[in-house]
Amino acid sequence: MAPRPRWWHQLQASKAEARLAVDLYNRSSQERQFEAFVVHMCMAWLKLLQAIYESQNLDIYARNKANRRMRTADGDWVTKPLSAILAEYMSNDQDPRRRNVEFFIGLRNKIEHRYDRDIASLVAGRTQALLLNFETVLVENFGSDEALSDQLRFPLFLSTITDDAVKAIKGVRSRIPRTILDYVQDFDARLDPELVAHQAYEFRIYLLPQTGPKSEADAAISFVRLEDMDPAQADVMNQMQAIIREKQVPVADLGTRLPTDVVRAVNEALGTAYNVSHHTAWWKRWKVRPPQGADHPERTRSEFCRYNAAFQRYVYTDAWVNFLIRKLSQDSN
Repeated sequence: MAPRPRWWHQLQASKAEARLAVDLYNRSSQERQFEAFVVHMCMAWLKLLQAIYESQNLDIYARNKANRRMRTADGDWVTKPLSAILAEYMSNDQDPRRRNVEFFIGLRNKIEHRYDRDIASLVAGRTQALLLNFETVLVENFGSDEALSDQLRFPLFLSTITDDAVKAIKGVRSRIPRTILDYVQDFDARLDPELVAHQAYEFRIYLLPQTGPKSEADAAISFVRLEDMDPAQADVMNQMQAIIREKQVPVADLGTRLPTDVVRAVNEALGTAYNVSHHTAWWKRWKVRPPQGADHPERTRSEFCRYNAAFQRYVYTDAWVNFLIRKLSQDSN
């Protein structure tokens, strides 16, 4: 029997890293399980991309300006880091899968051990997307026989199921270090709002209890892609999202500001002389809201800006004011 090719062994190592990452994440009593998950999933992604490259006879090695391979101090060949090989494989910088992995590459070096569990709650949707995207790329390149779906289980969790749990999740942000919150906010602010809302960037689900008699074909949990629904089903989902959004986002403009109020608050904090024209440049730079006359004026970054349909105007949040103060003070230093 002929020996297995090198890429096959790299693929199995990648899958082993992913299984270990999920196993550690699901151990509720394990210390630093989220940090371990991120580290091992980044290794899984690196080995997966290396396996893809080697199976297609592509170059996985880092090279110097003379296009020659480089060695480490121990004499080993230097391979391309995850960020570099990822950008090559997913050359479109608007690919939500790429941005999801890049988010965790940056987060990996910022996790503080004592806040491990709180950070895990903050980015739970992105964590699930990181794993689902890994499985998608794995199957796309090596077929369903190599899939992990029959080896991993969907974790049981309580967050957002009870009212008390919802309050607990809201309290998480108050315990997370400012540096982590700023990193998450800044990373998202650099991306297009539609990319941030993509399921491949941050996985979000609705849990709907199933009623009626159970058939043999029923599963305890099933996932349905929005693009696979017929128009009637998709319309129902859109109505549900509208209902939930109305419940979460205040109808009144309580706690929000008009552009002149934003400018005044920034000037008071920084001692500057910015005006509304500057503010227009700010929201355009950070893609906080659609341009004037857009077909969907409500598609804003809701953390920073909201559209008041009754008065047909945009209002801005305190989070937007604080974000501007922080970014402008950094630019001036």
